[in-house]
Amino acid sequence: MHKSLRSPLIAAQLMALAACSSTRPEPAAPVVIHYQHVANAHEVHFASPLALAPHPAAWVLPRLRQGFWAIFVLCSMNVRSDLRRFYYDVNDFRIDYPGRDDGPLRPFSLRFDDKPDLNTPGDTPALSGAIAGELQHGPAQQTFGPGAYPALNYRIALFIPRGLDDYAGDQLALRYRGQRVLLLGNGYPPFDIPVVGGNGAGVASHCLP
Repeated sequence: MHKSLRSPLIAAQLMALAACSSTRPEPAAPVVIHYQHVANAHEVHFASPLALAPHPAAWVLPRLRQGFWAIFVLCSMNVRSDLRRFYYDVNDFRIDYPGRDDGPLRPFSLRFDDKPDLNTPGDTPALSGAIAGELQHGPAQQTFGPGAYPALNYRIALFIPRGLDDYAGDQLALRYRGQRVLLLGNGYPPFDIPVVGGNGAGVASHCLP
């Protein structure tokens, strides 16, 4: 009789443990980055023309008119204390949009000086570096130890070669490849800027509160 009373009690305890485990929240992300989507830009001008064959390039624009550069400022970062290090690489950021994997510049996606010539696989690395020189602030790669970095203010630009379906110009979401990173935007909509770089309009380099 004592045994028969104990069996339902054990079963109830097991059910309670299962319920707790199923509702337990996921552990917090080891890295949290706060950002602001500051601008969408449609042309990038260079301070000095690039010496690319068959002619120098003074500026570039997307091959498709709906394309643009989405520009972000990474406001702050927090690396959890139990994470030994976080390997930051600007090339691992992507636009988080259904069905898309936009971010890096790809061959045959840009036109030079609004002419028919397109960027080739051979000149794309040089173009990527030149565009980063005009738009990017902060290192391309860096290792962060545990701790809070409240005034990061790194600026990055991700290339979107063609228009995003149903995009109305509001803040775009970001994701990070290869490591668990929670990216939180501050909700401000981006400015729409026709020309950046060279003698074009400036782009914000700090986040709004």
